[in-house]
Amino acid sequence: MTKNWKKTQDRGNPWLIDLIIWIIINLGRTVGRLFLFPIVLYFVLNSSTKKYSKRYLQRNFKTAKKNSPGVLQLYKHYYSFANMLLDRVFFLTGKTHKFNIKLHNEYLLTDYVKQGKGTVLLGSHLGNFDALRALANETDNIKIRALMYNNDKQSINRAFEKLNPQLKNDVIHIGSPDAMLRVQEDIEAGYVIGMLADRVEQDDRTTRCHFLGDTVKLPTGPLIVAYLLKAPVILCFALHRGGNQYDVYFHKLCDQVDLPRKERDLKLQQLMQEYANVLEQHAIESPYNWYNFYDFWQDFESA
Repeated sequence: MTKNWKKTQDRGNPWLIDLIIWIIINLGRTVGRLFLFPIVLYFVLNSSTKKYSKRYLQRNFKTAKKNSPGVLQLYKHYYSFANMLLDRVFFLTGKTHKFNIKLHNEYLLTDYVKQGKGTVLLGSHLGNFDALRALANETDNIKIRALMYNNDKQSINRAFEKLNPQLKNDVIHIGSPDAMLRVQEDIEAGYVIGMLADRVEQDDRTTRCHFLGDTVKLPTGPLIVAYLLKAPVILCFALHRGGNQYDVYFHKLCDQVDLPRKERDLKLQQLMQEYANVLEQHAIESPYNWYNFYDFWQDFESA
């Protein structure tokens, strides 16, 4: 799975990313959205990832008891992805005032922040996680750092780092010699440590969860990090509602990850299943916000 999602995500995207960024910077968001239509049509007709979009939409619609998706739904999926890239440019450059962002249950996070308590925030590739920057911009005492693998070889990350060089300072790379020390220091300083928990990297520990009608593998690493940090875990999903509208939802997973030695695997599976349940709920509600364009269930379909 790991190799496939990395290769799939990077294929074809450099041209799309660079073009969208150029349009936004030179023509603005409104004009940029108009240019998305032919760009998206090109990718719907030519992208090798459309089979994965179809499989995901079919699973989603079947779970939601909707009619099977067609070409229009496929187009909407790709358009949503392209629009997310467009909006990321604005979020990453601090122009959050251009959006109407509604926060739901944000007190679940801000209460910890007011106490000066560091928190682990689990997100996903459902929605636009960068919309959370709006909350940080509006609340001076929220400090956010991302803990993630170093994927700087991917075109999308290179493009956005050029756009906002500060991104490198906002990220701690998993596997670097001082990663856990830096994360521990940040937690003690009251930082929010953000991680995406819906993709498996090579050599990741995983657990099996039920998601959209079948079994998937999800990483347990984010929960193990939270366990070591003795930090509360909050889930966050920032969903696009059309135009400049976003809804950001917060869900409490636990005050602290408890992993008794004899029940370690079971507890990890139970917590990740809770994550998968919330992820599924929002995926059904906002099906086109799903940006995992690879075969999410392939390990089990080919078994």
